[in-house]
Amino acid sequence: MPSVVAAIVVDELIRCGVEWFIYCPGSRNGPLGFELARRAAGGEIRLQVRLDERAAAFVALGIAKSTGRPAAVVTTSGTAVANLLPAVTEANYAGVPLLLVTANRPPEVLGTGASQTVEQGELLTSQVRHVQRLWSGDVLRPDTNGIVRAQVCRAVGLGAGRLGRPGPVQIDVPLASGQPPAAPGAVVPAGRADGAPWIRMTGRRDAPAATCEIDLALSTLVIAGDGADLSGVPVPVPCMAEPTVDVGARTRLHPWVLDYVRPHQVVVYGRPTLHRNVGRLLARPEVTTVLADAGGDWIYAAPDIEILAAQPIYRGLPSTSWSDELRVLDATVRRQWASVLDAAPHRATGLGVADTLLGALRPGDLLWLGASNPIRDVSLTGVLPTGVRVLSNRGVAGIDGNVSAAVGAALAAPDRTVIALLGDLTFAYDASGLQSGRLERRPDNLIIVVSNDAGGGIFELLEQGHPKYKDAPYGDTFERIYGTPQDVDIAHLCAAYGVAHRVTGVSSLSAAVADSRTAGATTVLEVPVARTGLRDLHAIARRGVDDALDSGAAALIPATTSGGVR
Repeated sequence: MPSVVAAIVVDELIRCGVEWFIYCPGSRNGPLGFELARRAAGGEIRLQVRLDERAAAFVALGIAKSTGRPAAVVTTSGTAVANLLPAVTEANYAGVPLLLVTANRPPEVLGTGASQTVEQGELLTSQVRHVQRLWSGDVLRPDTNGIVRAQVCRAVGLGAGRLGRPGPVQIDVPLASGQPPAAPGAVVPAGRADGAPWIRMTGRRDAPAATCEIDLALSTLVIAGDGADLSGVPVPVPCMAEPTVDVGARTRLHPWVLDYVRPHQVVVYGRPTLHRNVGRLLARPEVTTVLADAGGDWIYAAPDIEILAAQPIYRGLPSTSWSDELRVLDATVRRQWASVLDAAPHRATGLGVADTLLGALRPGDLLWLGASNPIRDVSLTGVLPTGVRVLSNRGVAGIDGNVSAAVGAALAAPDRTVIALLGDLTFAYDASGLQSGRLERRPDNLIIVVSNDAGGGIFELLEQGHPKYKDAPYGDTFERIYGTPQDVDIAHLCAAYGVAHRVTGVSSLSAAVADSRTAGATTVLEVPVARTGLRDLHAIARRGVDDALDSGAAALIPATTSGGVR
C-alpha cells in the first residue's frame, strides 16, 4: 500500500504542474523514489538525484527561481528534513514556491524510539506557508484517493501563491514501509479526466490595500528591491533598482544618487536591503513615503512608511528639471567609479571583478549573484546589459546554498549561459553543491566566477571595519572573527568533484569567460583579489563625487517639502 499512496502523491503533483523533482536517497522515501524514476523514464518529469538534502533544497530553490514555478525536493525522514531549513528560510522570505515532500514514519511509532523518527511536522513550521500531513494507513479506504489528491492540490496551491503569497510548503507522507512496489507501475487510483488536477485553483484572496495617487509634478523617486514588480510604474519615473529587479526600458539610477537628492516623495517596491542609504532617505521627515504592497506578510521599513497602497496610480509626468538633475548626478557618480577602477591597484579587487564581468555578459545570459560583496559590487560599479536576467538569494541574503542554487538555475535554463559571481567564503561554504552522481545530468552552461580575497571582505566596509576597530588594539581580533582568512585550495576542491578550474586575473577574466562559454561543462574561474583597502577605495570614490559636485558638475535638488500624494 505505501507504493500506491506514493504513486498517488507523485501523480497529483504532476497534474498540478510540478515538473522538477530533486530526490535525496533514503529508505523511507523509497516508494516515492521508484515512482519518480518511472515517471522520469517516461519523460513526464525532470528528475535529479542529490546526496545532500541541504544542497538538494537549494538546487530546487534555484530551479523555482529560474522557472517561476514550484519545484519539489523529496527526502526521507529524520535529520534529512532538518537539513532543508536553510533553503526553506530563503524561500519563505523571498516568496519562492518550494515544495518539500518528506517521507515519514507512521504516526503510531512517534515517541517510541524508532530509528530515524522525529516529530518532523513541527521542524519547519515557522518558515513554511503550510504543513500538509497526508493519509497514513495500511488499508486504502474508498475515499483515500480523493482525500490525498485534494490535500496535495491544496499544498501546491498555497506554495504557488494561488491563495496568497507564494512560498515553501511541506507535504509530509507517512509510509508504513519503504519497500519498493511489488511490480513496476503499480495500479494507481484514477485522478481527474484529461490529466487535470483534483482541485483547480484560479485566484488569490489578497485583501486590497488602500490605493493612492502620485502626482509626478512633484519630485518623485521609485526605490525597487528584490521581488519588485514595476509593471505599473510609468517608464519615465526615476528608479533606483537593485540588480535582481527587471527595470525594462527604464534607466537604473546608481544607488549613491540617493545621498544627493531630497525628493518630495519616495515609492518603495519589493524589499530593498542592499544599500543602507535607502533607510536614511526614507527616514527624512520632509519626504513622503509610500509602500506599494503586493499582498505580502511583511512591510519593509514600516517605521518610516506613511502610506501603504496596493497599486499606486501615477498622474502626470516628471518635470524636465528633475529628470535632468538625476541624469547628471547618475552620470557623475558612474564616471567617478569608472575613473577609480581604471587604476591598476583598484582593478585587482572584487569591485574590479564585478565591473569586468558586467562587460563580459551577453544578451540572454543569466547572472547569479552571491550575497555579501558580489551583489553590492555589481550594483556600484557598472551597468547591467540589456537582456541579462539577474537572480540572487535575497530573502535572507545568506551565503549558504549559492553554488547549489546556481546549479539549479542552470539546469532549469539550458538555453542560457548561467554565470555565477561568488565570493570565496560563499563558494567554500557550499562547494558540495558541485557534487553530482555519474548518472545525473550536469549543467554544461554554468560558469562560476570566484572572487577570491581569502576572507570576509564585506566586513571591511561595515562598522566593524572602521579603523578604530580594525586597527590596534583590535587588529588581531578583527582579522580572526571578521576577516576570517582562509587557505582553501579551490583547485583541489574542483578536482575532487570533477569540475574544470582555472585561475585568471581581472585583466584576462573577459577572455576566460568567453572561452568557458564553449567548454560544454561547468567551469570555475578563480580570480585572486585584494581584500584590504576596500574602505579606502570607497572613500576615494566618494571624495571624487563630492569634489565633482562642489565644482558645479551637478546641482542638488532643492525640494524640501513633502506632498503630492493623496
